[in-house]
Amino acid sequence: MKELVNITTGKFFDDACKLYEDRIAINYCGKKYSYKDFRLNVDGFARRLLSLGVKRGDHVGIWCETEPNAIFALFALSKIGAVACMLGTSLQKEGLIDLVVRSDVNLLLIGSGYKDVKFPQVAKEIKDDVPLLRDIIFIGEEPRDWGFKRLDSIKEASEEELNKAEALAKPEDTSLILYTSGTTSAPKCVMTSHYNRVNSGIQQAEQIRATKEDIFLVAMPIFHCFCLSVNIFASIAVGACLYIPSSRRTVDILSAISMGKCTVFSCVPTLFHALITRPDFKDWDISSLRVGYIGGSACPKPMFYQIEEKLEMTLISSLGQTEATAGLTSTKPEDPIELRVDCVGPFFEYVQGKIVDIQTKKELALGMTGEIAIKGYNVMQGYYKNEEETKKTLVDGWLYTGDTGFLDGDGNLHLTGRVKELIIRGGENISPAEIENIALREKGVDSCKAIGVPSEHYGEEVCLCIVSKSKPKDLEENLMKKFKELLPYYKVPKYTVFVDEFPLTATGKVQLGELKKCIAEKLGLN
Repeated sequence: MKELVNITTGKFFDDACKLYEDRIAINYCGKKYSYKDFRLNVDGFARRLLSLGVKRGDHVGIWCETEPNAIFALFALSKIGAVACMLGTSLQKEGLIDLVVRSDVNLLLIGSGYKDVKFPQVAKEIKDDVPLLRDIIFIGEEPRDWGFKRLDSIKEASEEELNKAEALAKPEDTSLILYTSGTTSAPKCVMTSHYNRVNSGIQQAEQIRATKEDIFLVAMPIFHCFCLSVNIFASIAVGACLYIPSSRRTVDILSAISMGKCTVFSCVPTLFHALITRPDFKDWDISSLRVGYIGGSACPKPMFYQIEEKLEMTLISSLGQTEATAGLTSTKPEDPIELRVDCVGPFFEYVQGKIVDIQTKKELALGMTGEIAIKGYNVMQGYYKNEEETKKTLVDGWLYTGDTGFLDGDGNLHLTGRVKELIIRGGENISPAEIENIALREKGVDSCKAIGVPSEHYGEEVCLCIVSKSKPKDLEENLMKKFKELLPYYKVPKYTVFVDEFPLTATGKVQLGELKKCIAEKLGLN
């Protein structure tokens, strides 16, 4: 593995741009940017942000689809020592306000929108609700005038001012805040440093044997930790090209692979499965594909074999989470498929890992199942303004992941489940409590429990189980209306099941395993 480096994201970025100056860094809808162009755009963004008064330590939200301007903004903020807060593109108004407020975002950079959510329209509605938010700037590709200042219209600060700002940034500074759902209703704000992020990208690139000749297909959203590490930072680490499709629809992804001759393709099992099950899948030329990570959620073994066979590429099983800057274990391209399908590989070099008893946190012997804990360069700094949760998750430098598994005699990690009650739909972590809290506001809901039920396509689908004595006629309809108003589309329950009571433990807690089993049988799901 490559040695760890103690540098800022700005230094990491500038070094790559100088070394690979004439190579193509980004290819987006036919528009190509060399690494020289990449740096000119990032520096231009940085100077304009300085003119807006952005300084080291400021929290700036990026609410934009995966497109060049979002990437330029990300690196521009890192250069001047500001903290980029990567907001999910599926957020609705209330969710956006919540994260902006809890993250202390004082400047918001927005794109045009995603699916039926128009970012400028929502941004106008929230401006008066967030006193700390001093300005909203449009960075989208769309030329339409939304009534916001455009970043490209801002006067640039001088080169001297940019150099001074860069000199203040330190490797140990927070560079990013990403968001993850836990067992509580509110997503946690995960802080990672320049040091975390840079070294994660370098090691992820090394793990798949990436070179400057590779073309990375960016098929995941930029706000996702998985995408940042295995695509954006890994590509820059070796001077490769980022190929960004026009959208994340399967037809556009297959078109991108075919036209762009992409070699590296990493994503969640759901998307891989959606591609290979298209009726016209055989019509596309995907022969350029070489390797890619499969992660974000569990992949059934039959599906793993099917994906690798049809895509004719090497799938790399891995385990990652936002709190671990995406990656903590991975198999290798040269490993036989029987190993890659059976486990998620050993812990990365420079990462210590152990299996501990869930209750006592004492280390367990090989072969024993327990909670996975790690220590190393990739461990987050903590949860922003949430010392209580940070203390639970980080103890003496060890990150307790909430996932469970065991180590075999060769040091390979085998996953068995998770301590947390997260629902993982298509690689997206969903907090049951977030859904339950909305449902409990509705008249007629006496108690409820959101669970994940089996889905061949997404891994899990959201199912809301409700105990209701009165069972109002329009209860289900009212709930679905409320969910669609308040939640991103992927969190809206696919199933609503009414039950007389929940199976409980002696202490009154819901027996989640028993409930899931009963509901799956009731719905006819395997």
